[in-house]
Amino acid sequence: MITRRQFSIGSMLSVAGASIPLPRAFAQGAAATPGYGAPTYYLPMLDLKAAYPKDFPHWNYVRPDAPKGGNLVLGVFGSFDTLNDMTTDGTEAAGVGGIYEALVTGNLDELNTYYADVAESFVVSDDKLSIIFTMREAARFHDGHPMTAEDVAFTHQLLREKGALRFRARFYDDMESIEALDARRVRFTAKNLNNPELLKAMASFPILPKHWWEGRDFGGLTMDQPLGSSAYKIKSVDPGRAITYERVQDYWAKDLPQNVGSANFDEITYQYYRDQDVLYEAFKSGEYDFLAIGSAQQWATGFKSVSAVQSGALKLEEIPDASPQYYYGMMFNLRRPYFSDVRVRRALNYLYDFETTQKTNYYGLYRRIHSYFPNTEFSFSGLPEGRELEILQRYRGKIAEEIFTTEFKQPTTDGNGNIRANLRTALDLLKQAGWESRNGKLTNAAGEGMAFEIVYVSPETEKTILPFVENLRRAGIQASPRIMDVPQFRNRVNNFEFDMMPARFVPFFPPGVALRGGWNSRYADSPGNENSQGVKDPVIDELIEMIIAANTYEEKAATCKAFDRYAMWQFYSIAVYEDPFSRIGYWDIFGHSDTRPKYDVGFPTSWWYEAKNPQAVRGQRR
Repeated sequence: MITRRQFSIGSMLSVAGASIPLPRAFAQGAAATPGYGAPTYYLPMLDLKAAYPKDFPHWNYVRPDAPKGGNLVLGVFGSFDTLNDMTTDGTEAAGVGGIYEALVTGNLDELNTYYADVAESFVVSDDKLSIIFTMREAARFHDGHPMTAEDVAFTHQLLREKGALRFRARFYDDMESIEALDARRVRFTAKNLNNPELLKAMASFPILPKHWWEGRDFGGLTMDQPLGSSAYKIKSVDPGRAITYERVQDYWAKDLPQNVGSANFDEITYQYYRDQDVLYEAFKSGEYDFLAIGSAQQWATGFKSVSAVQSGALKLEEIPDASPQYYYGMMFNLRRPYFSDVRVRRALNYLYDFETTQKTNYYGLYRRIHSYFPNTEFSFSGLPEGRELEILQRYRGKIAEEIFTTEFKQPTTDGNGNIRANLRTALDLLKQAGWESRNGKLTNAAGEGMAFEIVYVSPETEKTILPFVENLRRAGIQASPRIMDVPQFRNRVNNFEFDMMPARFVPFFPPGVALRGGWNSRYADSPGNENSQGVKDPVIDELIEMIIAANTYEEKAATCKAFDRYAMWQFYSIAVYEDPFSRIGYWDIFGHSDTRPKYDVGFPTSWWYEAKNPQAVRGQRR
């Protein structure tokens, strides 16, 4: 919700600035490049058009004359042990991905259209296999060193060789080359047209300074403060506890249209808390300024007795969320013999009682999730028809017939804790898979009992896990919940050392190459890869490649629905819930644009410091 940078997975720091005339190439025309089209200022998603014209003065959701100043303090759960967010090892500091610029940038009114950023223009080859980006002459890093095409080529070579496995899995297999043509021009070339969105996505990668990274260990943990190029740079670091960014006064891109009205805070500090309850109490007592509230209990009951809420010094807002939702579920490790059978996975779905948990633990705030692409046009519904049906027909006889004949629905209960009907269905499915209940214990033919561990990091997750564990016990299954700290959990997941765990599949829009890293068979056995669940399914593999290769929005949507439907019928995880609202709390020290972005609350991009209420100013809060 807080990031603007498309690439910066998990980044919480926006990048910004104020307005200059458009590059001369757009105003007067540019010399043609043989074999390439005319220069353009945006790269659209598939066959869609850009929402902003080439002469846009600023994003619609910012106030162009927003005042600058103030020190923003944010709270974060957990800890961190590295300032490099582009490798597999370690847990990166919040916001560190936002210190970099990229050739192109996105905005919060569109989901995947890229606009000129470090690149002032780009030309696409007639065969669509390459794009030449012309970089702005003024582009530079925070130390004043010019940013060149050589830095771009160096970045990608570094990520290809030493970057996180998620980059290699998603992107570089399909790239032919990234080459500096001269100081300001860099060419991206794909091997084929099987991934039409590839070059655009890779242009949104951060640009790393070659002169700073050469001779340094890119792959390991580091607390060396990396050199960036954006509106913010690192000011100070308290390892594992806090990190502070300061606004760059001579930011080279502060006058570009995409930066007008943003980067309004002089400093942004992330303070870490090892306990989530402490995180919330610290916010209520005024230790930091803004919080995206993800706890149903905290939202429903946790602020009722807070005097600052009653006085208006602390504001709470519930905002309808039009953005693609993440899929939240309890993921099976399919490498475990128990979970290799779809009948077992389906049976365990019947033992998750959403309706009762919704009433007792979720306070009625959520809704049951039915798709890996919730809140998008890529989510399936009803029975397959049209182009989606055509795609699935090629697998008829290889996949379950009910995919074609039965509408997918999650198991339901009456919401009063009575799961007897679901328990009977679950035990019947387990019996078909070779498991029977003997003396209150579920065992297989060899006399082995079904027992597994559920690992997690957040106490809030217990509201989902513990009732589920009790229902498993009623089926004769011994499930052991185990909470652990973030580094331990991350290490266990990277090495596939878990049985079950809660997980979020973060949406990338439109669905495409990111699916390859999380679902493709060839990434199921390499530690550190994103296919943590261990899916090895040729149907999934084929559908993902079809999604990636789709060259129209309609084809993309139909193929995604086919994938979504098939994957949900495979019960690779227990779908838990989605949240149709963004819930935020903030102390009354902010102003923000009257126009909110379409797919975000806009914080902190379009917000600024404005001391409205003396009781809300840090140091005077009570």
